[in-house]
Amino acid sequence: MIRAAAVFGAAAALAVPVLGGCQNDCCSVDSFPILLGRAPSGAPPLDAGASAGDGGPDAAGLPDAGALWALAGQPGGGASFSMVVDTASPLTFLNGPTSGRLQTSSAGFDLYSQGVPGPPLRGTFRGVDVLTLPLQPIGDGTLPVGGVLGADLLHNYSVEFRLAGPCPAGLTGTCASMTLWNHLGPDQSFLEDAGFAVLSFTPFGGGEVTADGDPDFLGLRGPLTVPASRVVLRGCAVPAAFSPVPDPAHPFPACCTAADALAQSTGVDLSLLIDTGIGPLVLSASAWSRLVASAAAQTPPLLLPVAGADPVTPPLHVATWPSPVDVLLWAAIPRYALVNLEAGSNNDPGPCVELARARRTEIVAYDDANADPDSSDPHLCVQPCDLDPNQSGEAQNSAAYLEIDGAIPVAVVRDEDPFLQGLRFDVLPEGPELDGLVGATALGGARLELDYLSSPGRAVFSCESGVPLTSCRAAARCPQLPDKDAQHDCFGLGFHGLPARCVPNACSR
Repeated sequence: MIRAAAVFGAAAALAVPVLGGCQNDCCSVDSFPILLGRAPSGAPPLDAGASAGDGGPDAAGLPDAGALWALAGQPGGGASFSMVVDTASPLTFLNGPTSGRLQTSSAGFDLYSQGVPGPPLRGTFRGVDVLTLPLQPIGDGTLPVGGVLGADLLHNYSVEFRLAGPCPAGLTGTCASMTLWNHLGPDQSFLEDAGFAVLSFTPFGGGEVTADGDPDFLGLRGPLTVPASRVVLRGCAVPAAFSPVPDPAHPFPACCTAADALAQSTGVDLSLLIDTGIGPLVLSASAWSRLVASAAAQTPPLLLPVAGADPVTPPLHVATWPSPVDVLLWAAIPRYALVNLEAGSNNDPGPCVELARARRTEIVAYDDANADPDSSDPHLCVQPCDLDPNQSGEAQNSAAYLEIDGAIPVAVVRDEDPFLQGLRFDVLPEGPELDGLVGATALGGARLELDYLSSPGRAVFSCESGVPLTSCRAAARCPQLPDKDAQHDCFGLGFHGLPARCVPNACSR
């Protein structure tokens, strides 16, 4: 089945994923961090009289930091250029003119750690299959691009991204970096015990595109076929603010049934594509309308600020898209979360319900872990709506999640925009209909490892040590306990078990 747009300039940015990338021993990396540059986010200033809610000043106290780019160079120390690191690009591209039908060619380049004297060489790529076409400036449209490092090469590694990591000597502030690992050693249980939020994914997309692949032994070329590479995660946008510390003004609510769990969840369920080649969170107009309604219904209502009265709305610049993407509205939201599917596909209540369940589980765990051991007062207990339907009396496993708080920039685009429609076309029917994309700015102070090598793939999240919990929160999956003699280590609270006595839940049985 052919899955491509009529013009490959469109298909590159939206309708195709990865080719094999390279042949045999094409690539060599030293697995040291590669310092990356940040393009301007492209987001205009928000209305000075508005607030993003109760979040911080921005997504992590970071400067205007957008898409990720690496310092690349021609083989043998040739001319250097900016190479966008784009997890949503299915292919690797080089900037250049096109003539006639697009077809792959063999090329090479080196990656350096930019910003460091030298700069040190971190990776060499030779005999890589690339497509050459005119690439567009990114960010606010002022950063020229010489190449795009796409998922056809990235999927050969477990790729760690640090968005606000420490800088090497001689540099100030925070620095972004990428490390290419040949494997991710720890298993999921180890990562959970260490406090990492592990979100599983199955790459979507793939198929034939409107370009020619490598020639065969007769010199004939057929359509380029690319495998799946789109990393789509479940999101919950504008959930209510959360703290595990008991609040007398807001007592722990009784949650008796699945209907209660749905009613007590807050926020809007989203399907989001991870895209480090852009800065903001990009949402469809229909998704934005749902967010506005959800924010207004909360108590107190959330205010979602928008850009000022500038008559020209800045567009979104994507390196592989032939023209700037029209933006209907620039705005900000106070928080969103990426949530793993823990309940199973047959019982999926949605990411916002699973986020609320994880929060209730943490409140119970906090109450149990911090209570006076000599006190006879009963502890909070897991609510009936959070019990495992297949294990009588046991709580469900809580889902791992990453929450980013602050004034997170949002670009709202039309549902029928070709850029978004092409992405949706590539993900469907195997995957969900996309509501938008998560750019590098929207990841704030998170630390992300995209483990393409495991099956299923894993997005492993944590937060940088210097980033406060009020800006970034990574919560690992909290597994159920079989009995009162067992313990688990959840939410950074140390090992703890089930409470000896529980507060009556006021739910009829």
